Amino acid sequence: MSSIQMEAVRMATAAMTNEGLPSFDEDINPEKLRAAVETAQAAMPLQEGVTYEETTLGGMEAELSMPSYAREDALILYIHGGGLVCGNARTSRGYAGMLAGESRIPVYAFSYGLAPENPYPAAVEECFKAYCEALEKHPDIPVFLIGESGGALLSIATALKIRDEKIRMPAGVIAYSPVIDMSGTLDHSNYGWDENTVTAAGLKSLAKLYCPDESRRKEPYASPLFADYKDYCPLYVVWDRGETLAVDGEELVRLAMEARVPVEYDRYEGCFHAFAPVGRNTPESSKLLDDTIAFIYRHIHDQKLDFEE
Repeated sequence: MSSIQMEAVRMATAAMTNEGLPSFDEDINPEKLRAAVETAQAAMPLQEGVTYEETTLGGMEAELSMPSYAREDALILYIHGGGLVCGNARTSRGYAGMLAGESRIPVYAFSYGLAPENPYPAAVEECFKAYCEALEKHPDIPVFLIGESGGALLSIATALKIRDEKIRMPAGVIAYSPVIDMSGTLDHSNYGWDENTVTAAGLKSLAKLYCPDESRRKEPYASPLFADYKDYCPLYVVWDRGETLAVDGEELVRLAMEARVPVEYDRYEGCFHAFAPVGRNTPESSKLLDDTIAFIYRHIHDQKLDFEE
């Protein structure tokens, strides 16, 4: 059973959806979603003790959230969610700043190319470039990738590309409510009984926007469902049991375990899709924030920084 605070957030979200807040259903409207995200970000309070520096990363507009008394032994790349069709570095400020302030680790967010204007594999390539530049700017510290929903897909796929290109792997990937299938292979019909925003029909519409070339939808970077996870980095996966993408989380964990990846996961009950950015406003999201930081701290010193082929 969810907390009173979580129920209040769920009810507010459902009410806004009923009143016309854009959602990820069969009639996805990127322009309306982008406007809604901008409006929501403008109302979010900023994290105390964090400064926000406009910069670039991988040739993209980026923002560095720098906490007071920052740790110098880790870096986070936050790959924002938004169904791969909305969001940017600026609208990422709320959760990026929270991560920075609570962990004391600097956090980069950046504006990767959105669909449908920038179809697959553009976003994966841009996230990879951002990671490579982060290594150049910060060569002696481990880097973590964090993302929710579409951002989780990109975090997972970017780490796959990093491994395939034989450069230093992330110290860990944290995936909240990941989508891992653009091909329609996974059956979502038994999931989503407690979902307000992402529907099975919406996932099909999203696939058409993000990867219009149907022949490429089973490529591992488009659909990590079809990836080989051998030699993958530590992975932390989180989802809500009642969301449409619960099956994606379950399958990702299964694949990681089969490949003997160090994988941790949490299944919540009575929350909602990609609830992590709610942060300290509910006990559930507060616990998730604490567990995210604990995962990072456990893996900061796991890897050798002098990568050898």
